[in-house]
Amino acid sequence: MRRAFAVMLVVLGLVAASAGAQGPPRRPWHELSPDERQRAWENYQQYQRLPEQKRRKIEQRYERFQQMPPEQQQRLRRNYEMYRGFDPRQRHEFNEKYRRWKSGRH
Repeated sequence: MRRAFAVMLVVLGLVAASAGAQGPPRRPWHELSPDERQRAWENYQQYQRLPEQKRRKIEQRYERFQQMPPEQQQRLRRNYEMYRGFDPRQRHEFNEKYRRWKSGRH
């Protein structure tokens, strides 16, 4: 379960980084801040290390993301940025709530 959650975070990171870099207006690599470049590069390296099957899943999820209406994409970006800002206690609480929700024990 922990591994699945980690993969979900990688996917969210890729989506957020890609979406942020590709969202309107589209910005070329040289216009990204050093932090954005570093995060994008680390996400790409992590993606490259994944097994082929997991990479395909991520690509499929990204394609689904691209097909969402812009307001849904924006909501997902905001949620991910909010999650990234959580302190360790808040992340723990969120992860526990997510596990309960995922298992059907709301």
